[in-house]
Amino acid sequence: MADYLCEQFGLAGRRALVTGGSRGIGAAIAQGLGAAGAEVLVHYRSREDAATEVANRIRSAGGSADTVQADLGRKPDVDRVFDQVRERWDAMDILINNAGDVIARSTLADADDEYIDRVLRVNLWSTLYCCRAAVSLLRNGRDPAIVNLTSISARNGGHGGVSIYAAAKGGTMSVTRSLARELGPGIRVNAIAPGVIMTDIHRTLSTEELLDQVATRTPLARNGEPEECAGVVVFLCSRASSFITGEVIDVNGGLWMA
Repeated sequence: MADYLCEQFGLAGRRALVTGGSRGIGAAIAQGLGAAGAEVLVHYRSREDAATEVANRIRSAGGSADTVQADLGRKPDVDRVFDQVRERWDAMDILINNAGDVIARSTLADADDEYIDRVLRVNLWSTLYCCRAAVSLLRNGRDPAIVNLTSISARNGGHGGVSIYAAAKGGTMSVTRSLARELGPGIRVNAIAPGVIMTDIHRTLSTEELLDQVATRTPLARNGEPEECAGVVVFLCSRASSFITGEVIDVNGGLWMA
């Protein structure tokens, strides 16, 4: 049984890039992939210390990890990152497009051009740029998989000034399905759509009262933790999900039904 579980769920020898891996869900995913045996490249934009800490945790647990810096909403930065990836690896097996940020709450009527551009770049352009840059490396990989991070707001439009973020995540949901068709049969493409997960974003942009209200409405009667997203991502990268592509898995404690 142990051999079967390792074969189905283990990621030994796989090479993974996790964008936005310095904190929150991305950090949990990076550590989950490392614990499953993958060699992990932890991307960060500005939090070098936090990304280094994540990589150190993976190494302390017996895994292999390093860090890479870029603003993935800018194509030259994406090109530079993937040049570094090619210098390190001749192929890549896993791409996790986790980089994203609400940035601030704003209605569309109050949003200026710079704000709209920033939200779209960090949440949608980065995913498009990275998927495009990764295709040739993934085609040479072993059981290659892409997992994108979308959001419950892509399904319900979100609440409280996140319309542009929701639109970006809706785009991510759509491109997940498009790429599953476009890149199959060689590369599987899936996504997860987290609900309210207790990360810095929600602690900064949501009040305790709002978080408590959401938890009360959620069938599991609580908000989620980053590690609960990481487990689903590890599954979607493993052989256990070998016949799954084009799917968006909701990780929200049933909030979508509320």
